[in-house]
Amino acid sequence: MEHKQVNCYLALLLGVLLLHRLIGAAVADQDEDIPHNEVRNWALKFGVDLWEFGRQFTKMNEIKSRFKDNDIEVKRKDGIILLRELAAEVKNFMDFKRNAVMRLMDSAEQAALSELEGQSSTEGGALGQQQHYDARRINEYNADGKLADGARHMDIRFMRRFERLPVNLSLSSILVPHGVDLDETDVKSALQWSAHLDPLFQNNLERDPALSWQYFGSSSGFLRRFPGTAWPPEGSKGSKLIHDFRTHNWFVQAASSPKDIMILLDASSSMSEKSFDLATSTAFNILDTLGEDDYVNLITFSDVVKTPVPCFKDRMVRATPDNVQEIKSAVKAIKLQDTANFTAGLEYAFSLLHKYNQSGAGSQCNQAIMLITESTSESHKEIIKQYNWPHMPVRIFTYLIGSDSGSRSNLHEMACSNKGFFVQINNYEEARRKVIDYALVMARPMIMYQADHPVHWSPVFVGGKSGGLGRDSEYQRRLVTTVSTPVFDRRNHSVRVANLLGVVGTDVPIEEIRKMIPQHKLGPNGYSFIVDNNGRVLYHPDLRPLSDGNQYIDQLRPKYASVDITELELPETEVGNDHELVEMNKNLLNEMRGDMIRPKEGETEFTVLNHYDESKRVSTRTHRYFYGPIEDTPFTLAIVLPEKYGSHELVSQQEIRHSRNNVTEYFKGDNWRVHPDWVYCEYNSVSDLEKERESSGEYTSRDQEPSFGSPEEQVLHFLARAGRPGWKWMSVRPKSPQPHHNLHGTTSSASHFGAQHLNVQGSRKAEPYYCDRTLIQSLVRDAMVTDGLDRNTTSTSNGKEDKHPIATLMAILKRQGYQKFVVATSFVATRSGLLRWIDHIKRPEDTPEPHFSEDNVRAMDSSWYKRAVDQHTVEPDSFVYSVPFGSGYAIKSNATLVTASHAIFVEHRGHKAPAGVVGLQFQHDSLAKHFINITSACTGMTGCKRTCASDNLDCYVLDNSGFVIISEEMEHTGKFFGQIDGTIMDSLVQDRIYKRVTVNDYQGVCSDSDNPYTAAGGILKPHRLGSWFYKHLVALSASWLSLMPTSLRAWPQDDYETYDNEDVVFVENNYADEYEENFDNEYHLQVDQEMDEFFTTADADYTTPPPKQHKPHSGPRFMADPQNARRCDLRTDLYMLQPERLNQGGQNNPLKGKLTNCHVSGCERPFSVQKIPHSNLILLVVDTLCPCGSKQLDIEPMEESGIVGACSTRRQSQEQQSRRRPKKCINYHPEEIEIQQCGRGSTLLHMSASLIAAHLLMVSVTFVLANA
Repeated sequence: MEHKQVNCYLALLLGVLLLHRLIGAAVADQDEDIPHNEVRNWALKFGVDLWEFGRQFTKMNEIKSRFKDNDIEVKRKDGIILLRELAAEVKNFMDFKRNAVMRLMDSAEQAALSELEGQSSTEGGALGQQQHYDARRINEYNADGKLADGARHMDIRFMRRFERLPVNLSLSSILVPHGVDLDETDVKSALQWSAHLDPLFQNNLERDPALSWQYFGSSSGFLRRFPGTAWPPEGSKGSKLIHDFRTHNWFVQAASSPKDIMILLDASSSMSEKSFDLATSTAFNILDTLGEDDYVNLITFSDVVKTPVPCFKDRMVRATPDNVQEIKSAVKAIKLQDTANFTAGLEYAFSLLHKYNQSGAGSQCNQAIMLITESTSESHKEIIKQYNWPHMPVRIFTYLIGSDSGSRSNLHEMACSNKGFFVQINNYEEARRKVIDYALVMARPMIMYQADHPVHWSPVFVGGKSGGLGRDSEYQRRLVTTVSTPVFDRRNHSVRVANLLGVVGTDVPIEEIRKMIPQHKLGPNGYSFIVDNNGRVLYHPDLRPLSDGNQYIDQLRPKYASVDITELELPETEVGNDHELVEMNKNLLNEMRGDMIRPKEGETEFTVLNHYDESKRVSTRTHRYFYGPIEDTPFTLAIVLPEKYGSHELVSQQEIRHSRNNVTEYFKGDNWRVHPDWVYCEYNSVSDLEKERESSGEYTSRDQEPSFGSPEEQVLHFLARAGRPGWKWMSVRPKSPQPHHNLHGTTSSASHFGAQHLNVQGSRKAEPYYCDRTLIQSLVRDAMVTDGLDRNTTSTSNGKEDKHPIATLMAILKRQGYQKFVVATSFVATRSGLLRWIDHIKRPEDTPEPHFSEDNVRAMDSSWYKRAVDQHTVEPDSFVYSVPFGSGYAIKSNATLVTASHAIFVEHRGHKAPAGVVGLQFQHDSLAKHFINITSACTGMTGCKRTCASDNLDCYVLDNSGFVIISEEMEHTGKFFGQIDGTIMDSLVQDRIYKRVTVNDYQGVCSDSDNPYTAAGGILKPHRLGSWFYKHLVALSASWLSLMPTSLRAWPQDDYETYDNEDVVFVENNYADEYEENFDNEYHLQVDQEMDEFFTTADADYTTPPPKQHKPHSGPRFMADPQNARRCDLRTDLYMLQPERLNQGGQNNPLKGKLTNCHVSGCERPFSVQKIPHSNLILLVVDTLCPCGSKQLDIEPMEESGIVGACSTRRQSQEQQSRRRPKKCINYHPEEIEIQQCGRGSTLLHMSASLIAAHLLMVSVTFVLANA
C-alpha cells in the first residue's frame, strides 16, 4: 500500500515538473515571438548605414569646414532693434503710397474746382468726348484691320508689375459699371476735369516705381484707372462692364466714417413676393457696403419685431464677412406673416442704437436706421420725435419698394426730417446702384468741414497675377490692399450742398510690402505678420485666401479676407495634464493681440503648433515674438524668431570688389537657383533698366516690358556690374518725402498744378537701383562654399586643389555596401536663398513629374528645409526622411523618391547658427531593398528564430508623423499608419511613443448646400391672392412713368417690366468661404436691464428656428465649390513622435508592447518599437499570429460638431475681443440741416392733379376689366 502511495507521489511530482517545463518553454517561446535584440540591431545598422551614406554623399562636413575657413561670425540678434528697423522700412514704403494718394486727392479737388467753375456747357461737352479712353473700345479693330467706329487706339505693352497686362504708362482708361451712361451731363463733366489727373498719375509712378494701379472712382459711376488698359483683360471671361466699385470697401469706407446700422426689413403679409425679394436684395446690397469698422444688425418686423440670427438678438455685431453672410443666410428663411408694426420696429432700433451710443460700444460715430418697405400709412412722427429729436443722433434712410404714392410722401418726410435720404427701388439694378446714396449723405459733415481727408486701408483681397520674376509667378495671384481717400467738391454753390466727387486710391500688393522685411534677416522658420486695428491679418505665412471664382479678374470685384491673428497663431493646448501651462499659452497670445491693437511695442514667448504639408504633419516650437506699431498707419508689425536657434545668425560675406576672381565664375551652369521672392538687386523703374540696356547696346522691344527672364539672370546682371570700377552699393532705400497737405487756402490753382505736384524731390527714383548688400555678398560666399561639389576637383577657399573625384567616392561607398542606394538628386540650400543640385540619373524627357528645382526653388520655405532645422535641436547628427503622401502605388515604376535632408549649423565662439540644408533624393525601392537585406538576417552569434522575412512578423519604418516610409506591402508607402492598423497606432499613443495633437483650422471651407437655417435654403413666402392686381399695377406704373417730365432725373426711368419677369437672383459676395473674424471692441458692455424690459416676449419667437446642430462630416473631404461654400471650423488629429520616450536614461533599447483582449481566443499580439538612430524614423515590428481586429484612425479634417456659423461657441467668445477705432470720426456739422437734397422722387408731390387723376382712372378701368 505504501509502495503504491510512493509511486503516486512520484508520478504527481513528475507531472508537476513536466508541466513546469512546458510552461517555461511556452513563456520562452512567447518571449521569442519578437527578437527584441535583433530589432535593436536592425535599427542601429539601418540608421548608421543611412547616416554614413548621406553624410559622405552630401559632403556636409566639407561644406561646414569651408565656411569655417573664411571669416565668419555668429552674431546675436536683438529682436526689438530688428523690429524697429523693419517697421521703419514698412512705414517708409507705406508713406510713399499714402502720399501718392494725397497728391491725387489734392490735384483732383483743384482740377474740379477750376474746370467746373470756368467751363461752359458747350465746351465741356466737346472736350468730354475727346478726353477719355473708354476701356471697352481700346484697340478695337474691324476684320479689315481698320479701327472700329467709336474705338480709340492706345499704344500698350505688357508689364509684369501691372498683373502682366498690356498697359500704357502715359494714359488712363475709363471703366464703366452696369447702369452708368457716359453721356450723362454730370458724368461728362467729371470725365473732363478728371482727365487732368493723367500727368499726376504718371508723375506718381516716376516718383515711386513700386506703385501699382492708381485710380479715381467718380461718385457719378465711372472709374478712371492708370495705367490705361483695355477691358476686359486678355484671357478674361468677364463682360465689358465691371462691378460697381462704389459698393466696394475702398470707396465706401473712405467716403464715410464708421457707423452703426440697423436695417428694418418689412416682413409683413402686406409685402408681395416680388417686393420682398427686391427688399431683401436691397438689404443685402447695403450689407455688402459695410466694413469691419462698422456695426450692424438686421431685424424683421410684422406684428412683432424678430431677429433672424438668434445669437444677434439685442446686439450690434461687427460687419465682418462672416457676420454679413450669417445675416443673409438667416434672411433667406424668413416667412411673411401678419401686419406691419412700424412703431415696434422703430422703437427697437432706436433703443438699441441709443444703448450702444450711451454705453461706449459700437462704432461711436455715425448711427442710422435703414427702413425697407413696400408701403406705410404714416410718417411716424411721434415715435421719431420721442427718440431722435431735436439733435437727430440717428439718421433715417428709407427705401420704398415699388411705387405706392402715399408711402412715398411718408417715407420721404421721414428721411428728410432726420438727415437721411429717400430712395425708390423698382428693380434689382437699382437695388445695387442706389444703396450707395446713404454713404454720400454720411460724408456730408466731412465735406463741409473741408479739412480732414481720412486715409483708409482696405482689408486684403486676392488680386490679379503676381508680378514676380519666378517661373511660376505667372500662375499665381497676389494679395492686395488698397489705400484710398475722399475727394470733395470745394465749389461755392448757390444752394447749400456737400458733394463727394469721388475717391482716389492705389493698390498695394502684399508681395511688395514683404520685400521690406527680408526673410534672410529672420532666418529659417522665422517669419513676420501684420495686423490692423481690428486684429485682422494683413498678411501671415499661414493666411490661406481662397478662390474668389475669378470675380476680381472678370469683374474687378474684390473679395475681402477677414482672419484674426488668434486664428493663425495656434498655442499648444495639450501639454500633458498641465492646465495652467495651457491657459498661460492662450493668455499670452491674447495679451499680445491686445498690445498690438493698442498699439504697443513689446515682446513675449510661448509655444505654438506648426503644421506642414497641407496640415498632415504637426510640430511644436517655442517662438519669441517682437511687435510694435507702424507709425501713421492702422497696422502693427510682428517678427517671430524660434527660441532655440533664431536668436543667432551666421555672418559670412564675400566682398565682391576685393575678390581675386570674377564672382560670376561661382554661378556657372544651370543647376542653381535663387529665391524668386527675395530682393537681391533690382532696378527702381523700367526706364532705369531701359537706360542701362541702351548704354550696353542691348535691344529692347517696345511691345514688351524690359525685364529679366529669371531671378538668376537678374542676379548675374548685377554681379557682373558690381565688379566694375566705380560701382556703388545702393543699399538704403529712398526716404519718403514729408506728407503733402494742401491747406485749401487761396493759392491759385495754376501755381498748384505748375510746380507743386510735378516736383520729383523725395522720390524713390533718386537712384537707379537698389541692392541688399548683405544678402548678395552672403549669396556670393555661399556660392563659393558650395561651388565645385559636382566636379571631379574642387577649389577650396584658399585656392588649393582638393581632389575628391565622384568616381572614387562611389567606389568607396560601393565597397562599404552602399551601392544599392540609387540617388536621383543631391542638393544644398543655403541661408541666402541659394539652391544647388546635381542630377545623378538622367530624367526621362517625357516624365510628367516636375524637376526637383521647380518645386523647391523657394527652398527655405520648403517642408524638408524647415523640418531639418527643427530636427537639429532633437538630434544634431541626423537626417529627416519623407516620401510623398500616398505614393505606394507608384513604387513599381521607380517614380517614388525618398527625400532626406540635414541642417548644417556652424559654430563660432560657443554659439551656433544655421547655414543651410543638404539633402538627397533617392529611389524608394533601393532603400526598401537595403532595409529588407538587413532585417532578413540575424545579427547575433546565437541566431534567431524569426526575422522580418518571416510570415508572422510585419515590419514597418514610420516617420515622426506616423507615415509609412517602408512596409512589406508597397502600397502602404506614404500612408498614415493609423489607416493601416489603428489599433497598434492607438497603443503607440497610449504608450506615449506618439502624441496625438488636435489641430484646429479656422480657415476651413465646407459646402453651403445645407443652409443651417432652412433645409430648402430659399426664401419661403405665402401665396398672394391679389397678385393679379400687382401685375397690372406694374404695367400701369410703367405707363405712368412714361408720361412724366423728362427733366425729372431723380425719378427712376428703368423699364419696369423687368421687375415682373426676371427670376429672383440674389447677387451676394460669396464671403462664406472666407475667414473668421475678430468681433467686439474694448468698450464691450453687458446688455442693459432696461433693454430687456423693453423687448417683448414675442421676440423670442424667431422668424427662423435656431441654427440646427451640425453632424460632423466623416471621411475624406472634397474642396467645396468657391461659389457655394461657407467658412467652417475644422479639426484634425495629427501625431508627433516623442523620441525621448525611446531614449530614456540614455539607453537606446526597444520598447516592448502587447495588445491584449483583442480576440475571443484570448491571444495576445506583441510588438516592438525601436528608434532608428540619426533619423526621424522608428522601426516597428508586429507579431501577426493573433488575429486582432484593427480599427482605422483618420487624419482627414472634420467639421466641428454643434452649432455652425456665427452662433458657435468659439465665434461668440470672440465677441469679447478688443479692437481700436479709427482715429477720426466726422459725423456732425451744424449747418448740414440746411441741405435740402434728401431723396430721389420727391418732386412727385408737385405733379399736376390731371396726371394723378388720369392714373387713377386707368387703375379703375383695369380693375373692372379684370373682374368682368
